[in-house]
Amino acid sequence: MTEQDKIKENIPTTPRKLQLKLLERKSHVGTDIVSFKFSRSGDNNNYYLNYNAGQYAVFDLGTKEDPSGPIRFFNLASSPTEKNFILISTIIRDTPFKKKLDSLNVGISVKLTAPLGKFILHEDHSRAAVFLSEGIGVVPFRSMIKYATDKQLPVRIILFDANRNQDNILYKEEFDKCANSNKNLKIIYTLYIHDSDWKGERGHITKTMVNKYLSSTEMYNSIFYICGAPGMINTMRKLLQVDLGIPKERIMAEEFSGY
Repeated sequence: MTEQDKIKENIPTTPRKLQLKLLERKSHVGTDIVSFKFSRSGDNNNYYLNYNAGQYAVFDLGTKEDPSGPIRFFNLASSPTEKNFILISTIIRDTPFKKKLDSLNVGISVKLTAPLGKFILHEDHSRAAVFLSEGIGVVPFRSMIKYATDKQLPVRIILFDANRNQDNILYKEEFDKCANSNKNLKIIYTLYIHDSDWKGERGHITKTMVNKYLSSTEMYNSIFYICGAPGMINTMRKLLQVDLGIPKERIMAEEFSGY
C-alpha cells in the first residue's frame, strides 16, 4: 500500500497511543491460548484505529515487576474489515504481564501504541502469498486471510499451518469458512503429535509437503511469509533458501519470541 493509499483510507503513517476497552475474552479449550477483543475506538471515541492486515500493537499493562518489562508486542489477528473490534490471541504464561492480561475484566481500558510493522500482504497480486506458520504464529495470517477474503483480492494464498493436535488449530472454523468462499485460498493443516482421528497431513512442514501443494509457478514466483518461534523461523528459512532455492528477497519473517 502506497502512502497515498494510506492517506485515502485514513491509515496513519506514524503510530498513535490509545486507550482501548476490553470487550470480550475467550479461552480456547484444550490449549493455553486466550483471545481478547478490544474496542477499535479510543476512549471518548476520539480516535478510530486504522491499520494494515498483519500489523502489530504494543500493549502496556504497567507491570513494572515483570523482568521483561511492562509492554508486549501483539500482532492483530483481526482484519481491518472487522469494523467494531481488534483481536489478539496469545499463550498465557506464568509471568506478571501474562497473568495481569488474563485477569483483565471486560470494560477495562488498556494502553497501546499502534499500528506498527511491515509484515503485511504484498501489493503485486500476480504473485501468490505462501504462509508458513506453527502454533500461535498463525495470528497475523488470520488478519491477512480475512482481509483478502472480505475484499475479494485477486491474490492466491496458500497457508501451511502446523500444530501439535487438533485442539491447537487456532481459527480453524474461521479459516475453513474463508476457504469455502474464497476460491483463491488454500489451507493445509498438519499435526506433528499423533492423533488417530486426524485425516490430514502429519508432521512438521517439510520440503516434500511444500512441493506437494505448490505448482512450479507458485514455487518460483510467490512471496513467502514465515511466522512462529525463533527455532521455527530458522528451520523454515533453511527449508526455503537451502532446500527449495527461494531467494531471501522473496521471504518475509515475523518472530514470536517469549510468548
